[in-house]
Amino acid sequence: MTAASLTPAPAAPGLPRALVPQAKARLAMSLRPIRGMIVALLIVLAASAIVRADEHLQDWIPDVLAMPEDAEVVTDREIGSSLRMFSISTEADIEALFADWQDSLRENGYLIDQRADEGLDRSIEFSGPGIGNAKIIVAPTTDEGRSLIEFDATLD
Repeated sequence: MTAASLTPAPAAPGLPRALVPQAKARLAMSLRPIRGMIVALLIVLAASAIVRADEHLQDWIPDVLAMPEDAEVVTDREIGSSLRMFSISTEADIEALFADWQDSLRENGYLIDQRADEGLDRSIEFSGPGIGNAKIIVAPTTDEGRSLIEFDATLD
């Protein structure tokens, strides 16, 4: 009985050096649609995050505060477990809006903090369930006639 020796087949010859750049170019061309799909996916995810921010308010903001229909979310930040910052822009009448918000907060058990040296026409400071202290202020009006309303809070 003779034993057959198993020798591996010779390795396939490599591409000639002149063809390597062409192969790389073909590979890059074949990956181009995949790159485009990845970029499109990232754009869609970023847009979805922006739309999601526009669709909801931070959960600490009291439900008794009726937001203007044209409110656009500008800033939405959570710092640690207790600091919150949120801002919207609107064309609503700020004095009327703040008067309504102040009345709604007071009627629903929130404590309004008004110091003698400042009026509530451009700010509201309050505390209540789950909120150690919060302040709503109006920043200067933009060129487009929209006001920026900022909410800052320290949660319990």
